[in-house]
Amino acid sequence: MAISRRAGSQAGTTLLEVIVAVAIAAIALASFVTLVISSMDMEDHARKVTEATLIADNKLKEVELAGYPETGRTEGLVNEQDPSGFSYTMVVTDTVIQGVRQIDVEVLWDNKRGSVQLTTFMARP
Repeated sequence: MAISRRAGSQAGTTLLEVIVAVAIAAIALASFVTLVISSMDMEDHARKVTEATLIADNKLKEVELAGYPETGRTEGLVNEQDPSGFSYTMVVTDTVIQGVRQIDVEVLWDNKRGSVQLTTFMARP
C-alpha cells in the first residue's frame, strides 16, 4: 500500500503549486518590464545630453569663428521648425582680466527640464 500512495502523489501537480508558479512568473515578468522601461528612459536621457553637448560645442565654435564677441545675451531655438526641441541661451560677459570674455552656452530640452551648460573664455586678438 505504501508504494501506491507514493506513486499517486507524484503523478500530477496540485492547484496550489500551479498558483505559486504563476505568481513567481508574474513577479519576474513585472520586474523585467520595469527594467526595460527604466533602461529606455535612461537611453533617451543619455541621447539628449549627448546631442545637447554637441549643439553647445557647435555654438561655441561659431563664436570662435566669428571673432571676439560682444557682451550680451542671445536666445533661440536650435531648429526653428521644431519649437518643442532644443533651445539655447548664450551669455557673453567681461571678466576681471582685461581683454578676456567669458562665454556661457546653455542648451535646454523638454520644456527646460533638462539642460547642458558649457563655458569657455576668449581673449581679444
